[in-house]
Amino acid sequence: MKTWFLDFWREREEVLKRTNQLRLRPPQLKRLLGDSSLRTELKNGRLASLLPPVGTEVFRSFTPASLQDITGRHEAKETERQERTNKDVRNVEKELQTQATHLEAGKPLPYILGDPPPELLNCPLEELDPFYQSEKTFIVLSEGNVLHRFNAESSCFLLSPFSGLRTFAIRILVHSWFRLFIMVTILTNCGVMMMSDLPTLSRTAEFVFSAVYMFEVIIKILSRGLCVGRLTFLRDLWNWLDLVVVITAFLPEFLDLGKFSVLRTIPRALKIIAVYPGVKSSAGALVQSVKRLAGVIIMTVLVISVLAVIGQQLFFGALRHKCVLMLLHSNWTYNDLSSYHDNGTVSSDFDFHKFINSHENQFHVSGQLDPPQCGNGSGSGVCPHGYVCLRTDTNPNHGRTNFDSFGSSLLSVFRLMTHDTWDHLLEQMMRSAGPFSLIFLLFVFFVGFFVLVLVLAGVAMALVEQEKAGVTEAKRTEEEFLHILDVMKKKEEEEEEPQDHQRLSPPCCVSVWTWNCCGCWRWIKLRINSFVMNPFFDLVIVTFLILNCVLMAMKHYPMTMEFEGWFAVTSLVFTGIFTVEMLLRLVAVDPYGYFRVGWNVFDSLIVVLSLVELGLADHEGVTGAGSDLMRVLRLARWWSTFHLLMKIIWTSVWALRNLTLILLTMVFIFTIVGVQLFQEDYSDHVCRIAVDCLLPRWHMNNLFQAFVLIFRILCGEWIESMFDCMEVSSPSVCSIFFIMVLVIGHLLVLNLFLVLLLSLVGEDLVTPKEKIKNNPMIAVDQIKTGVSWTRNWILEHIWTLVGKKNPIIPHHKVVNRKEDNKKDNLGLTSVTSVTSDQPLSESRALGSNHGLGFPVADTELELHMPEKEEEEQNDEDNETPRNNTPEACCCDSCYRFCPFLDIDTSQGSGRVWSNFRRVCFSIAQHKYFDAFIIFIILLSSAALVLEDVHLQQRQLVQMLLNRADQVFTFIFLLEMLLKWIALGCRKYFTSVWCWLDFLILAVSLMSLTLGMLGYSELGAGLSLRTLRALRPLRALSRFQGLRLVLNTLGATCPSMWDAMLVCLLVWHIFSVLGVNLFAGKFYFCFNESGGQFLPEEVNNKSDCLLLIHENFSDVRWKNTKLHFDNMAAGYWSLLQVATFNGWLEVIYSAVDARQIESQPVYESNVYKYIYFISFIIIGCFFTSNLFITLFIKSLDQLRHKFGGKHLFMTDEQQNFSISVKKLFSTKRQSVPRPLNQCQARLFDLVTQLSFEVVMVLVICLNMVTLMVETDEQSEGKEKVLFYIHFVFIIIFLTEFLLKIIALRQHYYCDCLNVLDFVVIFTSIVGLFIPDIMESHFIHTKILPVLRLARITRIIHLVPYTRGIRRMFLAFVMSLPALFNICLLLFLLMFTFSVFGMLSFAHVKRTAMVNDMFNFETFLNSMICMFTVTAMAGWDRVLSPILNTPRDCDPDRGDCVHPTVGLVFFTSYITLSLLLVVLLYTTVVMETLNMYDTETPSDKDLQMFYKTWRRFDPDTSQIIPYSQLSDFCDALQDPLRIPKPNRIQLVHMDLPLLPGDEIHCVDVLTALTARISGEGGQTDTLTARMEERFTINNVSKMSYEPISSTLKRKQEEVAATVIQKAYRKHLLKDGGADEITAEPAGGAAAV
Repeated sequence: MKTWFLDFWREREEVLKRTNQLRLRPPQLKRLLGDSSLRTELKNGRLASLLPPVGTEVFRSFTPASLQDITGRHEAKETERQERTNKDVRNVEKELQTQATHLEAGKPLPYILGDPPPELLNCPLEELDPFYQSEKTFIVLSEGNVLHRFNAESSCFLLSPFSGLRTFAIRILVHSWFRLFIMVTILTNCGVMMMSDLPTLSRTAEFVFSAVYMFEVIIKILSRGLCVGRLTFLRDLWNWLDLVVVITAFLPEFLDLGKFSVLRTIPRALKIIAVYPGVKSSAGALVQSVKRLAGVIIMTVLVISVLAVIGQQLFFGALRHKCVLMLLHSNWTYNDLSSYHDNGTVSSDFDFHKFINSHENQFHVSGQLDPPQCGNGSGSGVCPHGYVCLRTDTNPNHGRTNFDSFGSSLLSVFRLMTHDTWDHLLEQMMRSAGPFSLIFLLFVFFVGFFVLVLVLAGVAMALVEQEKAGVTEAKRTEEEFLHILDVMKKKEEEEEEPQDHQRLSPPCCVSVWTWNCCGCWRWIKLRINSFVMNPFFDLVIVTFLILNCVLMAMKHYPMTMEFEGWFAVTSLVFTGIFTVEMLLRLVAVDPYGYFRVGWNVFDSLIVVLSLVELGLADHEGVTGAGSDLMRVLRLARWWSTFHLLMKIIWTSVWALRNLTLILLTMVFIFTIVGVQLFQEDYSDHVCRIAVDCLLPRWHMNNLFQAFVLIFRILCGEWIESMFDCMEVSSPSVCSIFFIMVLVIGHLLVLNLFLVLLLSLVGEDLVTPKEKIKNNPMIAVDQIKTGVSWTRNWILEHIWTLVGKKNPIIPHHKVVNRKEDNKKDNLGLTSVTSVTSDQPLSESRALGSNHGLGFPVADTELELHMPEKEEEEQNDEDNETPRNNTPEACCCDSCYRFCPFLDIDTSQGSGRVWSNFRRVCFSIAQHKYFDAFIIFIILLSSAALVLEDVHLQQRQLVQMLLNRADQVFTFIFLLEMLLKWIALGCRKYFTSVWCWLDFLILAVSLMSLTLGMLGYSELGAGLSLRTLRALRPLRALSRFQGLRLVLNTLGATCPSMWDAMLVCLLVWHIFSVLGVNLFAGKFYFCFNESGGQFLPEEVNNKSDCLLLIHENFSDVRWKNTKLHFDNMAAGYWSLLQVATFNGWLEVIYSAVDARQIESQPVYESNVYKYIYFISFIIIGCFFTSNLFITLFIKSLDQLRHKFGGKHLFMTDEQQNFSISVKKLFSTKRQSVPRPLNQCQARLFDLVTQLSFEVVMVLVICLNMVTLMVETDEQSEGKEKVLFYIHFVFIIIFLTEFLLKIIALRQHYYCDCLNVLDFVVIFTSIVGLFIPDIMESHFIHTKILPVLRLARITRIIHLVPYTRGIRRMFLAFVMSLPALFNICLLLFLLMFTFSVFGMLSFAHVKRTAMVNDMFNFETFLNSMICMFTVTAMAGWDRVLSPILNTPRDCDPDRGDCVHPTVGLVFFTSYITLSLLLVVLLYTTVVMETLNMYDTETPSDKDLQMFYKTWRRFDPDTSQIIPYSQLSDFCDALQDPLRIPKPNRIQLVHMDLPLLPGDEIHCVDVLTALTARISGEGGQTDTLTARMEERFTINNVSKMSYEPISSTLKRKQEEVAATVIQKAYRKHLLKDGGADEITAEPAGGAAAV
């Protein structure tokens, strides 16, 4: 699995970092400007060509003489250009492409030009770019050497470049203070726009702002001109924004804009982007990335539209069915009720239509606004007794959620794809249409997954395309800089340039901050310095910091007085410790040295803050938590991963400030626009969405609430707020606004996330070259060394006292013989596995059986099997070794302590035992035995599925399951005993998979034992029966794909665990802060029968207890299930906020909270939203970025470690992936033109592109006719649509007949034609015999869906879809990896579903646990776990599990221990989230790699040939193998392999010719296979290369290879191994003298 994408970004970071450091010293720059011979040699360089002639000043003032010279050159150039136009147009085109990129406007000057004199800043200067020296332009350099270019023509035909007024305007325009003034004005204007309650001030300020913007436009026009000529005001699109601002400023004086006043707001806020060039360029890059996403956008819109039509056809009117109170009137029957909607009339005066649509007559569930749906089909929702399911006129969510029209269906599908409360919609669909709606949902999710991958890959590739030009330019700049330095060195000829070696003298005030007053003080300072610099000092400080974190975690509510006193004293102790630490460090290195270290400054600030908090401890509101939380951040000083997280935050704030500022600007614009559009509507029509006519929590009636709502939309929740907006305001305006916020906001967030992710790929902390140990790590190593030495010393004296020989050799390295043999065998098999026909396992067996020990050679490190691959191979050998020699049963220590176990296997009973073990061994390793065990595992897993809540009523099934459980356990016991005998206990228990089988079997045996003893219904018995749900995990070791995924996840565990600890530490900070803010404040007085009391009724806990004391039994003083009373509860609440499930309840409780033990008040403090917004940004966005960064880094390291091998595919799956690529890349054979003249003409017709375009247009029109269908359409409309569909059938039938006549049997060679035939056949049959089709074959609703499949023909016509087809190919190629990951995810879901069914089947039906979502059956349990996997609604599934006995009845068994539920959901969410991230990462990386898998073009072959000629001047087609490394490094991308490349060249396995030479075609074929996969078209490339040599009059050379690069390397390794083994053998025999006298070439002799 190649990751060129990460390699490119890593290279980008390194190149840009080096380029930014390129500088010429003043003497070098002086010599470059004055040495004519040096300039002559550098005349072809791009940068050197920008210098003026020798003896000429670089920076020259722009004078009238300069303008005359420019005019002359301009006229001469125009004359020459006119003459060339008639001769050669290409020369003119090439001439237009010679503009210097280093001297573009807005960029700083290149280093080669040096710094201009200060007096020339902000003054007109002559052009530096040779391209513009014949154009009428001049430049101005502002502060920072930023270049500005102006038109030399007269501004507005009045002001010449030398006019004082224009010069003054230019000075103002380029000055940094002018830009700062404009920025301050814009920010002030934005602030005034937020003060809508001060209309007088706003109107006065509006005139001031308008005047400033007008002044800015006038300055720009005076300095640049209006529109005539290049570089004028209107030639810059950003200046049009200024013009719009000025125009809209005066529109309100003449027109009443009303809500259209937002047209004034948007341009002014966008000026924030236009003020600074960096932000402006970032915005331009974003616009360009959107252009590059045109194909993805078209594909997304098309896919959503098709899915909307499918949903429209499948669920017409489905959500209108509700449970209506059954009539008791005798004149009405059920048939009358169900058919009333069709005939519409009855003979009674009773208004049945009004009755069924009355809100009071419909069944409602408490706590829900809309009545639940129902259905009359199998598996749909069932009405309670006394109600009947009827179709009404209303849909859920104010009638907005439905599939009755294309617009509503489109909105619902878009809601499903964005995963916004999709669990509610799924429940509604399942209740009304049955479980098959889940299939539609899965299809939407699958398509949504593919679309999201397309968007991610598209955005990432757009970023790469934007950066490629910059990286290429940086590389060229660096190469030219090195070339300049090289030429200078040659010219100097050992002459040293004068350099300024003067040391910077410290400031005069340094002596005040360096305390060296006397010798005694210096002695004390030296001793303190030694103490502070000791590694153990830092280790002690880290220990205290960790203890401080533990102390903060102990705070809870309620706390006793004694605990509060102990807590306060301990906090004082920690404050004193860290204060003493600061003083010691201050004394040790002096204040001057102390405050030069950033971490010391941070530490001192924390200490000062702690002391200030101590001084203000008596004041109300000062808790001291601020300094305690800041102390946690100190751990980043010694914890590299935590430091990386802080670096990520800093990078997003500073390094990516432009992109961050754009995102904040867009959030501000949406906030202001939302307030201006909907503020009055929410105030005037709030009664439409609230019964009490109070504003809901999410509205846009004021600025802060609008900002919070925009943030919620960016978090992915938008549909509910949009429904409310559509009720109070215009539905079209609301839908456009919300969808724009969703799309634009997520696109900006995605860009920021990816840029932040990729910008850290090349950093040292992400890919460290060498892990440097810090002081705490050094101290820990010293402690380990001391403990090890002490242990050895104690053991040595113990053995001495006992009188036995010490088995530990002192002062020598303890050698693990097992590991040594392991390495020896590995070194041998690395050679023999390829050079011989003997299997790898046999080679290892021989090595172990015969005791051959060969040490690993140093040169072998390049070829040895990676560690994880070695472990995997060892596991496979442990399970199914291919030799027939079982290993020893027990370990060596067992034989040493129990000698009777070591029997002679060559005779007697020992021989019988050995033969018996061989037989067992043969059985255990047989493939049929493995297949049988897999079959039993599947049967046992299927048996667990049947143990649902209905098992007690099916006694026969229960009896069969009990017997089957005993049989399965017995079979698994026999399997374990068989493997014990065959493999031996030592080898069995060294395998992780065998341990897993052993533990699962142990659980089953204990469960059966307790059942036989009659304790199965007790707590322990029930727990063990529940743990039988782990039995499906035995399948993990039986499938190689699952093992690959698990091994990869296991290899990434160290870095993931480190990232997880950092995330937990960040959450620890927010949890502590939450405890300090909200502990004890979420309690409320609740009436079981009437709901929550108002604050006017019950103000605090005392009032509530008073009611309870007055015998109000239904009154309770209760806490919310999500709170911050302690650290554990805080973590759980933050998890709900992080997953956006149940987070609103937490936020509502926090916003309503007042004081401890006070009754909550509705939105008492809305600014507490800031706490949760900060957590989502820091605790979710940045930590997830850290997690994914380290995850990708781990995968990338594994990829390099495995030599580029795919981490999630087996060899067979990789072959399948390559075959798929060949299939897609192979062009279809052209259909032969028929000989019959009539058929030939038809053939020409149907094969024309215009014919295909016409048919695609017809298909699109057919799709449009499906879109216009609605639920309740008139009969006339139905007839018109019927005839239209009939016309389409005739058209498609005609197309089929034309193609079948013209193409003959070749018609069925195209899958699209086969699809057309199926659609036509089913449409015609359904047209004439619809009843038979619907009852026996296919439902009539499916036919339109089949017709929509024809829309795929548009992919071949749209030019934007080439990239999409490539992405689709990558998606298909990654399907094996997806299968492995999804199979593991399914196995995880299956296991947890069974566990949930066995544990939570009797949970009380509340919240989301109802008749559709529950754990009573396996299917329902799987649906629940599916919703949890998609991070939707799991909080409402968990809520009933957390019920306490007051809310549930233990006697009925519907109470579950909350800890079980918390552990269950936390573990599943963590594991499933990891697999989902792995799923997305794999597909996205595979998609990105497809952009680097192209066959070399003719240009690449030309480059290869030219480079080959440099190494092969005689055109012999061969070069020495020693030059291959230099040759591959000299190539250009995509064929280039930069140095160091020795290992990669060896793994390419190139054939070696006599004399250690290689052939050009072999090299080209290997390089092509490297970039395009093993399925490259080698024959075509060989023919093209041979053609290239033939063109150059070179005959083809034919050689027979005698070896290969890989084989040669293995021979060298083998020789080294044999040589070392021979030396080791001589050392054992005392032949050291012979070794000394042995020549260096002895290995070859051996």
